[in-house]
Parts: sequence; C-alpha cells; structure tokens
Amino acid sequence: MASNRQVAQHREGRGMREPWGERGGTNGQSTLEYILVLAAILVAIIAAANSLMRPAVNQAMTDSTNAIKNATGRLQSGIQ
Repeated sequence: MASNRQVAQHREGRGMREPWGERGGTNGQSTLEYILVLAAILVAIIAAANSLMRPAVNQAMTDSTNAIKNATGRLQSGIQ
C-alpha cells in the first residue's frame, strides 16, 4: 500500500511512475515501427524467394517422380 508521501508525490507528477513508462514517450513506438518495417522486409524476401525457387522445386519434384516411376517399371518388368 502506498504511503501518504508516495500518494502526494504521485499527485504532483513525481514519484510513482506508470509501469510502462512516461506518457508521450516515443521509445516504444520507435521499437514497434522498427519491428513492423523488419517484418515487411522479411515478407518481401520470402515472397521473392518463393517465386524464384518455385520452378526449381517443381523440376526437382518432376525429376524425382520420373526416377521413381522408371525404377518401379524396371522392377515390375524384372518380376514378370
């Protein structure tokens, strides 16, 4: 519980501070803006990487599928 002195200091605007800092401070706002800009840059990088890598990934999957089909066909012809 706050003492009378602490209550008086609070009423005068000194002493007990708000847990999140002083009102009107821009430090938290700057940090949030920095995080939002960083997140936007990361989203752009991921989107670009996705569009650039998609053809290579599709080709690799096609090659793998064809290799499996060829191996399966050779096994089936050898068993019959």
